[in-house]
Amino acid sequence: MSRPGSEPHLRSPRFEWAPALLVGASAGLAAEVALGVLLYGGTGFMRSLTTILATEGLAFAGGLWTAPRPDPSLVDRLRRRWLFCLMSFLLATVFGAAWSLVPMLGEDALGQGLGLAVLAGLPLYGAGALLGGMSVAAESDPGSRLSSPAAPASVGAAGGFILTAFLLPLAPMPGSLLVACLVMLSAGGMLYGEVLNFRTEREVRARRSTATGEVRVEEVRLPAADVAERTLVDHEYVRLRRPLDVEPERPWDVRAWRDFMASLEHPVRVLIVGGGASLAPRAILREHPGSTVEVLERTPAAVELGREFFGTELTIGTDDRLSVKVGNLDDLIAATEPSHDLILVDTAALGRVGGRAGLSAASVARIEALLAPGGVVRWGGDAESPDVEGIA
Repeated sequence: MSRPGSEPHLRSPRFEWAPALLVGASAGLAAEVALGVLLYGGTGFMRSLTTILATEGLAFAGGLWTAPRPDPSLVDRLRRRWLFCLMSFLLATVFGAAWSLVPMLGEDALGQGLGLAVLAGLPLYGAGALLGGMSVAAESDPGSRLSSPAAPASVGAAGGFILTAFLLPLAPMPGSLLVACLVMLSAGGMLYGEVLNFRTEREVRARRSTATGEVRVEEVRLPAADVAERTLVDHEYVRLRRPLDVEPERPWDVRAWRDFMASLEHPVRVLIVGGGASLAPRAILREHPGSTVEVLERTPAAVELGREFFGTELTIGTDDRLSVKVGNLDDLIAATEPSHDLILVDTAALGRVGGRAGLSAASVARIEALLAPGGVVRWGGDAESPDVEGIA
């Protein structure tokens, strides 16, 4: 048994630390290059070390402050942040080259302000915004595979300072070192795309509050494991699971019905306990004219969400061939008339109340008593518990 959206265990992605390290190295290199250009570029350039460092620190903090909220669009916004970070470093590279080639750019207050903003502020803001988004992606990963980028980014920043110390004396112009940042960020972006394949994406499509807890429909995707599925979750227990991109397997109750149907020569009565989200009633009514189905369900939310998102076509009420009743299962079983040819008991519907043990001994005995002569009982659909490791 596993958490909602479970699949085979996956390790954390290899080289997960590398993108954050490259972003940190780019930020450190850009900060020191900006400091060198603005502080030592010439007589007309900026002379306040405090101003430059404060601008860089505030810009980086401002980027972190804009960290996005963890919602279904987070991955798309992270990709846009990578692009913004690349563009900010590209602009700084072009401006740094122009600053070195055309010294008059820094001779007035406007040029100095632009230099401070483009060389010191914009790249650090872009790096901070990107690292903030990466941090949110790691913290909000339901599968807990991604780790915080803080440590590798800090190590990368230290490495960027050291790299600048070695390369700056050899560079034809200080701004040319920012080309290395573009290379590192491009490589980091490609690596991070692979890292994000290991992040579980979960979107709640609908939810209903009930007296016993919440029932909701979730869509879960994990590209690294080729998982894309829609689940019906009843108070953290998965009742129904359907793949989104491939043809689903037949549910256990539909298979049980078709195995039973193979020997049928006359209409039958079928009882489905916990079948509010079952596809079996639809299959029975379509494939065997004349047969009747009675469905007993704990919560109306399962019936509603099953119909809306899984195509069960069930509605609470009774007609000529189908009856759907909602309430306490022990009471419903006790009030059911006997002589059913097939009884299907979906224990996935009982996960919230303890599985099969959630039915009283009297109800279990009553189920056997409801069978017609030669009738069959099938139990199946074990509830999946959130208490065992899997993806969330």
